[in-house]
Amino acid sequence: MRTTFMAILLLAAALLNTSAQDLPTSAAEYEMQIVSSYADRDLKKLDKLLSGYYKSGLYPVDVLMYNYNELQGMEDWGVIVMSSAESLIGKLMLQRVLNVHRDKVVVCTELGGLDSLTCERLDIPMPPTTWKPEETYEQTIRWVAGHAGRNVYFPFTDSPLFKEFPDAMKERIYNEGLTMRYSATPYDNIAVKIRNLEERYLTDYLKLSLQPYNEKKDHRLYRRFTPGMLALNYSAIYMDMLPYYREHRPDRVEWLQGLNSACQHHYSNISMNRLFNTE
Repeated sequence: MRTTFMAILLLAAALLNTSAQDLPTSAAEYEMQIVSSYADRDLKKLDKLLSGYYKSGLYPVDVLMYNYNELQGMEDWGVIVMSSAESLIGKLMLQRVLNVHRDKVVVCTELGGLDSLTCERLDIPMPPTTWKPEETYEQTIRWVAGHAGRNVYFPFTDSPLFKEFPDAMKERIYNEGLTMRYSATPYDNIAVKIRNLEERYLTDYLKLSLQPYNEKKDHRLYRRFTPGMLALNYSAIYMDMLPYYREHRPDRVEWLQGLNSACQHHYSNISMNRLFNTE
């Protein structure tokens, strides 16, 4: 059942400081230990750390909501392959603490990729051990797509790697908004992007200031995807779709521009018109 924006917002507002002495006291410590526990597949410790990190209020709500939207735009039982732990922590928190989107399978190539537990869950064989490190990300996507019978995605934040893929693979990659989908069968990804923008992504929070946030003073270990950078990714989608909306859905142009303005005003203050030459 789909979790509403208000439900998640209420959960976020209910964050409590934990006084447990055996838990970390900083975001960086939480993230370092979460990554270590995940790599060791120590699920009991992992769940304790994820729950403590969530309750501490140290994990930015903006980033958690972005991770939610990534999973929300995927089809049920999809697999998302990520290149870094930055993209992993929020999704684990959503699945294992907030109990949403647990049908989705997350794979992080930086932290071991396809281990025996993940392959067993997907009912696929273990991949060969002959992949070169620089090939692991691409080959993992191919391996899951070729054996799992599930839709396979990777984050928009990993899209620079798209430039390194062979041309034959690039032809099978479709942008669906916050995620890219690998598909051997052509399909109308414009329709999917519209569905995600209008029906699936929870975007009202972009118009709010959920909590004061200073990226320069952020003490997270994994801080490449700060709220400002994530706002840039949202704006990239809005700018990408704006010409289509102007031609085919003029009644929704004001709505789309409003979301883009919210991203610029409340978060990054980056001129999307200058970046995407839309003026």
